[in-house]
Amino acid sequence: MKYLVLLSVILIAACTSTSDRLKEAESLYKLALENKDPSLARVALCQIMLIDSNIPAYQDSLARLYIASSNFETGLRYAEKVCKNGPCENILKENMAAAYQQLGKNDEAEKIIKGLIADSKDNKYLFQQLLIYFNAGKTTSFDSLSSAMLQQIEIDSTMAKTIVPIVAPSSGGDQMVPIKAAVYFLIGNNALNTTRDINKGVEYMQLSLKEFAPFEMPRYVLQQVEQLMAQQGR
Repeated sequence: MKYLVLLSVILIAACTSTSDRLKEAESLYKLALENKDPSLARVALCQIMLIDSNIPAYQDSLARLYIASSNFETGLRYAEKVCKNGPCENILKENMAAAYQQLGKNDEAEKIIKGLIADSKDNKYLFQQLLIYFNAGKTTSFDSLSSAMLQQIEIDSTMAKTIVPIVAPSSGGDQMVPIKAAVYFLIGNNALNTTRDINKGVEYMQLSLKEFAPFEMPRYVLQQVEQLMAQQGR
């Protein structure tokens, strides 16, 4: 009887200890979020996973943190576990698609994006699909979808108001850009990098700037083209 009582005390202490450690790790994670410290957040989430690896919300957050820090394979491993065991939020699916693209797994990325298009009807995912076609070098699919998107933008006010993130080379981070300007930019980029059509590339870069004057990326590309042409003219 004495041993049973002792065992019960040990078990209660262990449970309390685990509960306390989980609360401490959760407090650390909350502090990291308040201070916008991704490194500390990742440490806190790893501690939480060591204590209890079956909390989907924290698995989701850890997956997105790893992907954001370019640790794509680890991020995908956590993300796939979340999607397998329960609800999978759209933001996590977006991150998964981006990670697959970075790993060169465009078919997996396209499968996720097509699912998001079907489920949400959100036009921003059409641009993501166009980006996948560009990265994969699927010229026919790229030309078909970009043409269809530009036509739809002219008659669909909701689509015309859609904005998408594009890397901002001058200010850093992402710049939110109207989808029409973004499609023009991607067509120009495809012409320059895939078909090597400089005239078409420059034309569409200029169209994207006409559509959205603060657009950093086409301005940067045009500067690069100008420098290249100057070097070749020497």
